Amino acid sequence: MTQGKWTPSIPAGGTPKYLAVVAAIERAIESGELQPNQRLPTNRELRELFDVTIATVTKAMAVAARKGLIVAQVGSGTFVRDTTASTPKIESLDLSLNILPSGVVDHALQGLAQAQAGANLARHMFGYGSYAAAPAHARRAIDWMATFGAPAEPDNVLLTVGVHQGLMAAFHALLAPGDSAICEELTYTGIKRIASYRNVSLHGARCDEHGMVPESLEKLLKSGAAKVVIVTSALHNPTTATLPLERREAIARLCTKYDAYLVEDGINLPLVGESVPTISSFAPERSLFLTGFSKCVASGFRLGYAVTPPSIQGAFYEALVSTQWIGPSLYADLAQHMLGDGMVERCTQSHRDEARARYTLASQILKGVRPTRTPGYHAWVDAPAGQQSENFVMQALRQGVKVSPATHFAVSGGAAISPTSYRISLGACADRAELERALHILAGIDTQHQSTVSTLI
Repeated sequence: MTQGKWTPSIPAGGTPKYLAVVAAIERAIESGELQPNQRLPTNRELRELFDVTIATVTKAMAVAARKGLIVAQVGSGTFVRDTTASTPKIESLDLSLNILPSGVVDHALQGLAQAQAGANLARHMFGYGSYAAAPAHARRAIDWMATFGAPAEPDNVLLTVGVHQGLMAAFHALLAPGDSAICEELTYTGIKRIASYRNVSLHGARCDEHGMVPESLEKLLKSGAAKVVIVTSALHNPTTATLPLERREAIARLCTKYDAYLVEDGINLPLVGESVPTISSFAPERSLFLTGFSKCVASGFRLGYAVTPPSIQGAFYEALVSTQWIGPSLYADLAQHMLGDGMVERCTQSHRDEARARYTLASQILKGVRPTRTPGYHAWVDAPAGQQSENFVMQALRQGVKVSPATHFAVSGGAAISPTSYRISLGACADRAELERALHILAGIDTQHQSTVSTLI
């Protein structure tokens, strides 16, 4: 039972609600309204007290735990942390960050950095950079993109500081505040953040194991819900789905039929390595194609390519300049060299081999890993029978492993989504031994103690 009566509230304003909940807990501790070792209300009770979603409470409790405000006790609940007592530190294995393990290509990248050092490197680091690719670079980029089904012409290619900046620029170029866009019903959280920042509403099209369902997309387009469609064609984040050829053609036809623009996120296409034509290739006049190196070379290699139709190229370029004035000249110089001597493909193949080994490991240890023909560095996993992923994620966090529940990726309120799956990043651990340890922790979670889960961070 809680001690005393705590009646929290959060002020209205621009602060994210989960941070406002954390601030309310911190204020109550500082004022003495919450005492050391006092048990907090359950997550469901906190949801009602603050009038927020359970996902907001879960996120807030995780932040409060990291700040040292609260601590969970197995089978008992969540308590205000007693800062005068020593508490054992739980080692954190963060499988929520969808990144590449840098060690796979460290040696090659270190050699590249050393070879490029000197005046040339300094010029690109501290000089002005353009978003237009040099002709030799553009030709190499076009040849590279053609290997995974993305045709382009030199005049249509612009550089971006990674695909995320490309998505931000696409929202600026194609959508005004108050507009709506269509995407998968579970989508990359960066798209949700950009939409919120731009005050754009997202409508989720239904998906299955093969990705976006064309019939669901057509229903939304026919209703006039939006005139922009954002879709990931391969190794969809979070579900790992890859669109087959017939669906790519169908989505392109629907965008043409309903006069909609397509934004294709092709960040994982290089890692997949299949030369299936992109969606954009079937409707190039109304498609913006984005890809880059952060999922095939290194997460911090912030260079991407945008293949833009002439109708929006000017607006897209202005959006790039508005988000970051100087283009990625250093990465562009490195990429031109790497594409020229085959280093990009060597790094990509190393990551393909490592991703497949890690995915195989996850499939052997964990039940419910979604099958995928071409593994990447994340996996989509069904929570144990009878559990929602939010509860499973809280149990995992209590035991020192952080993963991402389905609700983090849901759009349109997630009403049509069964929240029983979660995403794990297979690349966040430095090596396979560390990943294996985290996977065994997830596999060993006792699914029978669900009655106490709602009190855990």
